[in-house]
Amino acid sequence: MNLHENKKLFTDAVLAASEYLDIRPVYIEKDYWITRSLKLMVQNSNAEKAIFKGGTSLSKAHKLGNRFSEDIDIAISDADTLTGNQLKMLIKKISKEMTKGLEEVLVPGVTSKGSRYYKAMYSYPNVLGKAIKETVNIGQLLVEINSFANPYPYVSKSIDCFIAQFFRQTGNDALVEEYGLQSFTLNVLDKRQTLTEKLVSLIRFSLSDNYTYDVAAKIRHFYDLHYLLQDTECAEYLQSEQFKTDFNTLLAHDRETFDKPEGWNTMEIGQSPLLSDFTNLWSNLKDTYLKELPAIAFSEIPKEDVVAKSFEEIINRIVK
Repeated sequence: MNLHENKKLFTDAVLAASEYLDIRPVYIEKDYWITRSLKLMVQNSNAEKAIFKGGTSLSKAHKLGNRFSEDIDIAISDADTLTGNQLKMLIKKISKEMTKGLEEVLVPGVTSKGSRYYKAMYSYPNVLGKAIKETVNIGQLLVEINSFANPYPYVSKSIDCFIAQFFRQTGNDALVEEYGLQSFTLNVLDKRQTLTEKLVSLIRFSLSDNYTYDVAAKIRHFYDLHYLLQDTECAEYLQSEQFKTDFNTLLAHDRETFDKPEGWNTMEIGQSPLLSDFTNLWSNLKDTYLKELPAIAFSEIPKEDVVAKSFEEIINRIVK
């Protein structure tokens, strides 16, 4: 992908795609750079071990929901089959490949590089200028690679960028070919596992002392869970015994893996206000939902009461 090397054409394409697709220019541009990083990643010789996951994967790969995330979230599969040094070198290689041409920005409290975990902010040469006030950080990508997750099962999905979609829909296929904007496939966490991950994450942070604040920081999960519930396969999965098995397996995994918030891994999930007092908790969360989600979504967001109802439907499967 090298359209950005032709700055005028790239700028024109961002603005034209924005108007045609009715998506704000900042998202069109950022989507290009996210897609470019993912395309560079799959060209790595160990790309099959890199699993794309998180909120961005839902919209880009599974076509569920219409929102952006600040980060590119990657999990390493089969991490337990590698030595500590092999794992460290793999994470280093993948992070280096997918950030070619980007400049790292050291952010205290964010940047973190270990033998099993990598988190760093990178800047890209944005053409929109930095004066625009947006929730999404203009000109920045957060790359997160970890080996603590349990990224199974995963599926192969084809993705491309908004600009490529715009070119094809307007009869400019030649530009897709000329600037390397063709679709490509990569491994993506299965949407059903994503549902389970987001649910366990919310329960985990709802068991903190300051649970309203901590759950509010994960407000995007409620949006994602709502869209996952609208998917036929996910809705059927939720009613299955396999869901309960997967939920309990992941909960046990996370209890062993994560010690924050303090004490959560020895508590019963029935102590979570998500199960015991969701109505009151949501009354303290809905303003955050109504403020944050419109700023990162590229279509109208579902009403807050609809999202709350979807979550109650999901959580009821746990208590049955």
